[in-house]
Formats: sequence, structure tokens, C-alpha cells
Amino acid sequence: MAVPFVITLLLISWLLLLKFYKSSSENIVLKIEPTIKKKHQIKNPMIVYGTFILTVLLWLTDFIHGLNAYIVAFIPIVVFLSTEVLGRDDLKLISWDVLWLVSGGLALGLALDKTGLAQVVVASIPFDQMDVYLIFLLASIIGLIVANFMSNTATANLLLPLIVVIGTSMPSLESFGGAKVLIISTTLCISLGMALPISTPPNALAYSTGLIKTADMSKMGLIIGAIGVILVYFFLFLNMQLGII
Repeated sequence: MAVPFVITLLLISWLLLLKFYKSSSENIVLKIEPTIKKKHQIKNPMIVYGTFILTVLLWLTDFIHGLNAYIVAFIPIVVFLSTEVLGRDDLKLISWDVLWLVSGGLALGLALDKTGLAQVVVASIPFDQMDVYLIFLLASIIGLIVANFMSNTATANLLLPLIVVIGTSMPSLESFGGAKVLIISTTLCISLGMALPISTPPNALAYSTGLIKTADMSKMGLIIGAIGVILVYFFLFLNMQLGII
């Protein structure tokens, strides 16, 4: 359902980057020399490929085995360290400051949830007195804004349970697809949060290279976020007309 939305937004993002950040180079030459030890030339790639496939499959089938995504993500670390694909020197090369940055976003989301502050904020908003269109718009904008200051995962964990309560308690939403459409739209808008290094791990990794300024990331993140919200509702409307949702 979301694939057409992703492809469209990716194309728009690419065109915007070409417009705002024109490159003076016509070609990019990458020269990467392999550094695999001889005794691991055959074993290491097979271990990496097999572990990658297993990890992705476990992520996609969590509804069957019930393993948490974080537990699954730890499998490659255990496998690579135990089979010497990675060593002590490799761990030293990890950008630990980036990990702390991402962890800070997750911790902020957990803090808002555990302290009850998020529930207090939502309870103070009279959703039952609002127009349905306004509820969709508020849910999307709040999700997008919060996701820029925390990780997308933390924002989803924080807001979606509250969105479910709002959606299931308002009969007026049924004519617009009910709580399901509200949840989907909010989830997609949360995924658009990319204006700051803390927003997503890819942002943090890109920022850690020192080649990207926060101002440039914020500029493109806000533009793409605004366009993305419009596309979310366009594709949701299209999916509803086609009977997909």
C-alpha cells in the first residue's frame, strides 16, 4: 500500500536535492579496496549474507515468533563477534556519539510515556468537539513535529496507542475509514520526521560524517515533510477509492 507513496516521495526528494544542491561534478569514482583476511575470504561473506537474510526474515515475521525487533537486531552483533567477522578494533571504529544521539531520542519518548506527560497533553485536547478533518490534520502534524525531535520509532510507540484510543472512541470517523485510516495516516506522517540529526538513525549517521550541516538537513526535512503530508492523504484517498483499505 505504501510502496507508491515511497517511490513518489523518493523521486520528489531527489529532484529537490538536485535543485537546491547542484553538484559541480559529473562523475563520482569510488575506489574501495577489500580488506578481508585470507583465512576468512570464503567464510566471512557467507556468514554476513546468511545473517542478513535471517535478520530481515525475523523482522518481517515477528507476528509468528513474537521476538522484539531490538532482540532480532542483536543477533548480527552476536554472530559477527563470535565468528570473528568483527573484532575489538572494529568496535572501536563505531561512532558511539551517534548511538548516544539516537538513544537520547528513544529515551525522551520513553520518558514522556512513563511519566504520563503525553497522556496529560492528549487529554487536554478536546478531540470529541473537533471536526473530523481537523483531527486527521492535528494527528499528522503532531506526529511529524514530535518525530523530528525524537526517533521515529519512539514517536510511534508514544503516539499510536493514544491515536488508537481517539480513533475508536469517535463514531464520526467511520465515514472516513475509521480508526484504521487515522492510524495509518499518523504512522506515515511520523515516518516523515527527518529534519534533525536526532530524527532517525540514518540522519545521525549522515550528520556524523561532518559533510552535512544541520541547517541544510532541517531545510530539506521541513520541505519534504510538508510535501509528504499532502501525499499521504492523496494516496490514502486513492487506496480507499480502490478498496485497498
